[in-house]
Amino acid sequence: LCSQKNAHTKHNHHTPALTPLFAGGISMPLRTARVLRTSSRSWRFSNRCFISWPALPLCRTRRHFSPLTRSFVTAPPTEGDSKKDDEKWTNADYINSNASQTVILAFGSAILGLLNPHRADLIAILGETTGSVALNRIKSSMERTLEGRLILEQKPRVNSKTVPLEALLEQDPNTFGYAYARFMTGHGYSADDRPVVKHIRDIELSYIMQRYREVHDFWHVLTGAPTTVEGEIGQKAFEFLQTGLPMAALSTAVGPLRLTNNQRKRILTGYLPWAYACNQRCNFLMGVRFEDYFQEDLKDFRDMLGVVPVSEYVTEIDEETS
Repeated sequence: LCSQKNAHTKHNHHTPALTPLFAGGISMPLRTARVLRTSSRSWRFSNRCFISWPALPLCRTRRHFSPLTRSFVTAPPTEGDSKKDDEKWTNADYINSNASQTVILAFGSAILGLLNPHRADLIAILGETTGSVALNRIKSSMERTLEGRLILEQKPRVNSKTVPLEALLEQDPNTFGYAYARFMTGHGYSADDRPVVKHIRDIELSYIMQRYREVHDFWHVLTGAPTTVEGEIGQKAFEFLQTGLPMAALSTAVGPLRLTNNQRKRILTGYLPWAYACNQRCNFLMGVRFEDYFQEDLKDFRDMLGVVPVSEYVTEIDEETS
């Protein structure tokens, strides 16, 4: 919001002064602007002044203060900005919503997600709109360790640019990095497929949710949980015990309803006891920067973190993938 008084412009009392249209903005007379002003704040202007609103950009932009116009102007994103977003979290995709809209999103995504569990976007929205308490607890746990604090400070991303699989496939077959690359390429997965957090305002909490999604495959490699329906349910049970996210608990509770009796039996007698035992023994995994341990031997890395492989509790694995 900017104003320009008659001392800085040449006009008469019949012709109102016009301000420049900064960044494609609009100008309007004061009497019109008074109708649009909010109740929380009022502005006093000269009778012969105009106020100008900059136009809202249609794409992500950067803003800086211009001494010439004494206003904020926008600049289009550069290639360097895109590269920084790939390497560090910025929460640039946040969608502003009020409390009622958040409640509607939570209930709507929960109901539709139950009807169609394959809608990953609905599951993502449910996690974002119901996980604030759990995310704050995760943040507190991460802040207790040096490695966790570095993750929150640097906000590293896990994607195809920051973790190139081709380089990991050249490592020793016994390393954690090689096992991760084989897991991703063998299943045709890509780290870029993880949905971006859009409904969490706080940049720290939004990053923690994004980090939780991006390290999911790291956890799969460490635990050895298969990508079957049973394996994903067991993995979600372990993730719930680690993070406390309601979304993970809901997936664990609702997922078995669509399975056969034999599959439910394996979950109750194998996967759920494994999830509990593994959580009791292993470290807090959200505070681990897995990207720094690609050179480690997979077995030694598991022992260091205290991770119990699924194979120690589940001997019969259903080969039907999700």
